[in-house]
Amino acid sequence: MEKLLVMGGSYFIGKHVVETLKKDYELYVLNRGNNPLNDPEIHELVADRNDGALLKRQLRNINFQHVIDLSAFNKFHVQTLCIALNLNTLKSYVFISSGAVYNINHASLPFNESGPLGGKSPYGAYAEDKIAAEKYLQDTLDANVLSILRPPFVYGENNYLSRERLLFHLIENNLTVFIPNTNNTIQFVYVKDLAQQIQAILLGDIKPGIYNVGDEKGVTFEAFTKACADAVGKDANIKFVDPEGEHLKSHHFFPFLPYDYVLDVTKIHQQKKIITPLKQVLTSAYQDYLSLNPVYQIPPRMQVALSTLKEKYE
Repeated sequence: MEKLLVMGGSYFIGKHVVETLKKDYELYVLNRGNNPLNDPEIHELVADRNDGALLKRQLRNINFQHVIDLSAFNKFHVQTLCIALNLNTLKSYVFISSGAVYNINHASLPFNESGPLGGKSPYGAYAEDKIAAEKYLQDTLDANVLSILRPPFVYGENNYLSRERLLFHLIENNLTVFIPNTNNTIQFVYVKDLAQQIQAILLGDIKPGIYNVGDEKGVTFEAFTKACADAVGKDANIKFVDPEGEHLKSHHFFPFLPYDYVLDVTKIHQQKKIITPLKQVLTSAYQDYLSLNPVYQIPPRMQVALSTLKEKYE
């Protein structure tokens, strides 16, 4: 059985990737060990990838055929990993980058893989660091080995970020959802679809390369909120506000930055099209939300902003 290393693997995306692949590979998961999987089918390795020496000790004498890198945020992360690995045995290296790498001021929507990168990204250093990591991997690994995936917003079960869970909470409790009046269009990829696309790369159904991943089209802030409301089974009480006029950052009261974020996913869909409908995903995500123990709590900074808007508009 071929050996597969998953960097990360114990939280949101990683949990679904591990569940999708563990039956078909001798699976190793390396992370800081804060959330052990305790699965007898998986080898768990504990290391902080910022510690290159420890990383090398943990991976020595293990020859991997496949690597899925979910936790690299910068060039140093991928550099230390490549130094620690025996690159000669690799058949595939899948790096999860981000759609945030595109230069939104010089690329036209939807962003495609050949579009310009960088610029003044709303995501700042995060985008710059992902670009640097991509470049290092392209310079270091054989093109027949490397695949780079650029997702938009990832959603679905186990999503610990305050995105769909925040909207579920507001709608379920009959609270107002304040939406930036820009009502931008954004795009999603279902976490289980992403895991299956990674699986398809390892199987050779998707050839190595750089790919945007996600749904075929975007959805406005308002439409996504209403889709969350449909999953809850209630109407959403929506109020559009001007963040600048309120002297607030939009992401302090709504879970997405106010810019259009849509990727062209034609390239990967020409090889293998894996898309779960928005309604189906949100229905499953809401059931996951209901199962949370302890129950979901709005982050403190969002509580302050929402209280400020509530005092003014309600």
